[in-house]
Amino acid sequence: MIYLTEQNLKTILDTIKPNNEFIHDKAVPNAQNRRMRPDFRCEELKLIIEFDGDSHYCKSDRILKDRAKDNDYQSLGYRVVRIPYFIQMSKPLLKIIFDEDIEFKQVYPNGFIDKKAVLPADYCELGLELFLEDLERFSYCKDEIIDSLKNKMEELESVQRVLPKSLYTLVDYKSVG
Repeated sequence: MIYLTEQNLKTILDTIKPNNEFIHDKAVPNAQNRRMRPDFRCEELKLIIEFDGDSHYCKSDRILKDRAKDNDYQSLGYRVVRIPYFIQMSKPLLKIIFDEDIEFKQVYPNGFIDKKAVLPADYCELGLELFLEDLERFSYCKDEIIDSLKNKMEELESVQRVLPKSLYTLVDYKSVG
């Protein structure tokens, strides 16, 4: 299995759903803004999948544009699934995407495992709200994500480089500090 990135997502989708065509980075017919192109679109399933890298958490303008895009796509009858960069492909994620049980052996842990991962300390206010929403949306791996943040605190020997003060309670700061 492969580490989940936008580039690798196409390979995974084609392997898991070989009878469905996933169109990459092409405008959606009849969308209000034709310049907005989803990462992946499947017409047969009326599904749009977006892989959200760290800029989707650090730039408020980007977050607001994402919300507008999602509303536009939903008004055209698409279901939109956003996958944060700190989530890896797994059976539970496939259930969220396709609403069916699909076998998948996860190799990589969820969370902030990449050495160069942008951490919540660098998120904008809207990005922090989105991150907290994502923790609930992907509750099946919430503890794994939080543990990865604790590991980053130990690795970097700093809480402040990992989390803003508003999220210290998320990791029970006193027990890791």
